[in-house]
Parts: sequence; C-alpha cells; structure tokens
Amino acid sequence: MKKVYLFLIMFCFSQFHSGQEKQLIAALEELSQVTGAGEGGLYFAGTKDVNYRFSQRITPHGDCVDVVNGYAFVTWYKGGMDTRNLMLSRKNLNVSNSNWITIEFPHKHVGQGGELLNGTGIRGDSHNTAAIGISTIDDTIHIIYDMHAYRSTSLPNDFFNYSVSLKNKAFVPDNEFTLAIFNPKQNYLKSGGDYERMTYPMIHRADDGSLIARYRQGGSGNGDILLAHYDGNVWSNNWLFHEGTLSSPNTNNMYGGERFLNGKFYSGFSIRYSTNNDINTSNGYMLNSGLYYAYTNGIPKNASTPWFDVNDTSISLPIRNNINPNLDPVQIAQPGDDYGTASLPKSSSDPAWTVTENGAIHFVQRVDSRNVHYYKLDADINFSSNVGGLIPNPQTRGEIYSYKNHVFMVELLGGKVNIKTTLEGQNDWKIVYIGTESINFNHFDAFVEGNKLYVYLMEDTGNNSPGVGDKRPLYFQEFTLSEEDTPTNPDIVLEAEDYTTASNNIVVGTNPAASGGEYIDAFAGAQFIEHKFQVTTAGTYDFILFAANRNRDDSIMDIEINGTLFEDVLITRTFDWNVYLETRIPNIILNQGENTVTITQRRSLSSEPDKIEFELKSALSINKFSTKKVSIYPNPSEGVFNLKSNIQNFQYNLINLHGQVIESGKVSRNKVDFTNNAQGVYFLKLFSETDRLIKKIVIK
Repeated sequence: MKKVYLFLIMFCFSQFHSGQEKQLIAALEELSQVTGAGEGGLYFAGTKDVNYRFSQRITPHGDCVDVVNGYAFVTWYKGGMDTRNLMLSRKNLNVSNSNWITIEFPHKHVGQGGELLNGTGIRGDSHNTAAIGISTIDDTIHIIYDMHAYRSTSLPNDFFNYSVSLKNKAFVPDNEFTLAIFNPKQNYLKSGGDYERMTYPMIHRADDGSLIARYRQGGSGNGDILLAHYDGNVWSNNWLFHEGTLSSPNTNNMYGGERFLNGKFYSGFSIRYSTNNDINTSNGYMLNSGLYYAYTNGIPKNASTPWFDVNDTSISLPIRNNINPNLDPVQIAQPGDDYGTASLPKSSSDPAWTVTENGAIHFVQRVDSRNVHYYKLDADINFSSNVGGLIPNPQTRGEIYSYKNHVFMVELLGGKVNIKTTLEGQNDWKIVYIGTESINFNHFDAFVEGNKLYVYLMEDTGNNSPGVGDKRPLYFQEFTLSEEDTPTNPDIVLEAEDYTTASNNIVVGTNPAASGGEYIDAFAGAQFIEHKFQVTTAGTYDFILFAANRNRDDSIMDIEINGTLFEDVLITRTFDWNVYLETRIPNIILNQGENTVTITQRRSLSSEPDKIEFELKSALSINKFSTKKVSIYPNPSEGVFNLKSNIQNFQYNLINLHGQVIESGKVSRNKVDFTNNAQGVYFLKLFSETDRLIKKIVIK
C-alpha cells in the first residue's frame, strides 16, 4: 500500500525532558506592524565601507524598547538614507488591536561622524543607537541617541543628543501624542557636564520609577562606563562605574550592560583589551574575553552605593579589570581558556545573561564560533559550563531572560523567531516556540516585563540596493509566558542509531543536542535504517521522527511502517544541525508483538535522524468524541468558532499546515477567537484530561 505525503503535522512543543515538572509556554498574542503603509525603518543597504561602516543594522538596535503601564514605546530611524529622522512610536496594549502612534523628530541620523559620501549623502554608522526610558515618577519620556564618540568641535549640535518630554506626557491620549509634548533637543543631561565621546547609551528604570543612564566614554578597547541618575526632577552628575582607561597592558573597555532584576541592579559583561588585535601583545585573546559579574542591592545613585561580587564580597568602584585574573575583582569565568579552539580565542559578541528570581546566574557567550553556557544555582559555589548543542547564540543580539525558574532566550533561525529554554541551574535547552509567519525577519530586540515577552523586529525584504533596501517594515510581537504540566513520555522510543539492520556505510555521529548524544550522520541518498521493535498495546499511534535539517526545504524520505509506505515525506527544516524537530505521521496502526519501521533517505545528506517515537492515541478516540456530540461551527468562519459539547474544561492548540502550534489557550464560554490569524486552513486540537479531538478548520 502506498501513500504520498506532501506535508506532515509537526508538533514542536513535544521536545521536553520527562523529568521536569513544568514546562515554559510562550503564546503569541499579537503581531502588529509599527511602520505605516509605504514607510519603513532605516537599514544600511549597499556595500560596507562605501554605504555604511561596521554593520548594516541600525533599526531596531540597542536599548530601543520600553514597556510600562500597558504601553509599548519603540525608537527607530526612518528609512531610507535620504530621510533618517529619529522616530518614536507608542502603542496602547491595554486596548485590543490599537494603532501605533508615531512622532517624527527633526533630528536626522548623522552617520559616521557626519561625513559626506561623495558629496551626496552620509555613510551609515551602526553604533548610533537610540535608547529610551520612561520615568514613572513624573511620566516623562527620555531618549538618548545618535552618538559614536563624537567631539563638540566636530559636531557641535549633534555630538550628544537627548530629548525629553514635558512632565506627565508619556501616557496622554493618542491624539495628544505629538512632537509638541517634547522639549527642544539638548546636548547634555545636566548642564555643565562632560558628554563628549559617548557611545552605546542605555536607560534603565528602577522600581521607584527613577532612571539610570549609562554610556561609554572613549573608544573600543579604551573607554570608561559612566552612569547617571534621574530622580524625577533632575539628572545627577556622571559618575565612573567601570574604568578602562588604564595603563597598558590593562587598557580596555567593557562590552555588556546592566539591568534591574528582582529588586537588584546587576552588571554582566566581557572585556575588550586595546591590544586584542595584536598577536604579539593581545593577552591571548581576540576581541572580547572573560565573563564578569557584579551587583548592588540598592539604586546606584552615585559612586558610593555598595557593590558586591559573585561571592557577595564587597567591592570598590570604579571596577578596574586586570589581565591577571587573580587581581580581577569580578571575573567569574574565562571561556577562551575553557573552550577556545584557536591560538587566540575569539569572542566577538557581548555575553547574554540573566539572574532568576531564585538567584540562579546564567551567562551565554560565543567562543571561536561555538556557543558556551555558564550557570549556577544560588546555593552552588562554582559555575558549571557546557558548549555546543542547543545552547542559543548571543550574536543574534538576543538576551537571556527568566520567568519563574525558567531561563529562555529569543533567536532568529531562518528568519523566524525561536524561543529556547532551560530550567535554572541546568543546560537542558529545548525549543518551545518557532514562528510561522510568512514574513522573514532580519534582526530584533526583545523586552520582558512580568509574564510578557515583547519582540521588536525588522523584516528581511531581501533587497540590498541603496535607495530601495534601506527602508524596511518594522513589527512588534506580544507573547504571554506561562507554565503547564510536562507532557507524558512517548509510549515507544527508538534511537536512530540503535537500528536492527541498515544499508552499508551508515555513520553514527555524536552531538550533545541529540537524544542519547548520538544520531545518524552523513545519511546519503538511498541509504536506510530499519528498526524491529515489540509493542504490548496494539492500537493507533502517531509516528514521530526527530531529525536535523539545516539547509533544505525539499528534504524527503520514504518511511515504511509494517508494510505501509509513506513516500516523499517532507522532513521539517530546522536551519541548524544542532536542532532536531518533529516530522509526524498521524494514525499509524501498530500490532501487538513485533513491528517494523524503515526510513530511507531520498535527498542525499539533507537530514540527520536522531530518534523515532510512537505516541499512543487517547483511550477516548475521535469516535468516542463523536458520541458525545462535539461540534464546531460555523466552519469555515471569519475566525470565531463556537463549540457545542457536554465535555468541560477544554484547552486548545491552533496548528498550521506545517504542524506548528501558533496559538494555545483555554476554551472560554464555548468559543475560540482566531480573527487575528491569516486566512487559510488550520488544525484545531481540543483536549482535556481524558479527551482529545483534532479538527480541520478554515478561516475565510
């Protein structure tokens, strides 16, 4: 018997460790477009060192998101290069489907030092981010923006840029949210202070609603970190937090940042020494090195606030780092020594880090193109560490965040949002969300507040032509974070490498991200593996193949189960050889006693099998549901579906045709509302403690 499958249902949310009691759920509530029709955020299209320096990214970038009192605020630069205006957009999240309201400022991105490009324009500079913070003491909006170590002699009007609103204007009605609520731009926070040569501004809000501003003064490998405090009335003088302008060979600057978490103010960073590109005097590292950590229990209003290291030992400010780790007060690890593969280990990104509400510390860094993870519970004396596998990549500019005892990070894989998570104090990373939009995204920034995750993204239009590709749409996603019980273990698990018979030259590879640490490597065209296995409970099962598929949308296999051939099975693309996702064939009949499954690779070297699972269907089948008269109507509908049933307490998953869960929740008042989803065909999975139903629905 032969069946042809062009697509299969894939449930991404079943990859969970059987030992954890609760799993993190990230449910996408809303996707909205920040930019209006015909409008876009600035992107540095063209050629490096001709049209831009350093990186093409400028929007969204840096500390560009703040969410408070149910309002989201985002900064951006208007595309394309002929405009470049600073922009501020606000959305009232308290009102369903509310619009983004945007203010356009007269200031235009100055580019690399304001230099002219062949007399016709400027060359973009990706350092010139726009940081935003809302003070809830006086409801003011603060934006520090568009600077890269400039001096007043070269840019007298734009060397430091600060815009602040009038008091009590952050949450005015939408029709009053205009440029008129802002004071004229200033070149200082506090009059008379030194604000020359500043880069990388950030603004952090304390629990009392006051603000901390931070920036680097100086250059890469030779700069200081300054902080200032806003008390709801005025800014303090700048004060020195981290001193990098030391004598050689200790001259450096920090790459990382600070955050208020759970009532404390933390700093996590790496160090870039001034000699990092000199193979003779580089201190043994290229670009960034080391992991550093410090915290204070109070709001750091000045340099006299007490600070502590990871061992809760008091340290003095400013922090001064030393190439001799025995003299360095706050170094917690040296990933280059632990996991470097080159003679001069290279860490090109800032570390991503968080501290959970229980005091667990997690750092992720990238060393010689490998992701490394350092972590410890509050009660642990030493850090544990791991490399590779599903550890997320901090170079995506994603940060690590926490929700209860879960640690998670946002990444982009194949242009789609991915969320990876592990329990605090562990390295058991799992993917709990993969975006399903037709849009591909280029980069993002994220923000977490309570049980909400916000992701601010730029669309990847694929056009890199100056004048066309320098204007790209911007989007904003709102997720709700929650927990649910871990699904029960699959009924049957077959490790791919534990085959009964196979074709010649099958190669078993090792990978810590794979189940049991092994998988089938170099799976060539026409090669096969066969498993014979025993079944005690005959019945209807779902077949699930976990495999990695980094490169191809057309990776296919033939899968034969007890003589039934499923031909041209499309293997889910994972965009990473360390990521193993599901490809599922529902409603497979397994017999009591011996059964056989054979998988044959059709597209050579396009996928790497990890394991096979069989999941027994619920004892209450679809027929059992039918006897209880479950009905879903109208179908098709414009998005609202009614349910009629005498079964109570339903939960639901909305699944697209790629098998990805795009929305989850509880059925309320016998109705589900999917009007925010695009038109098309979906699967609606309804389930309770004892019942389950999967129904095809159409949103028209």
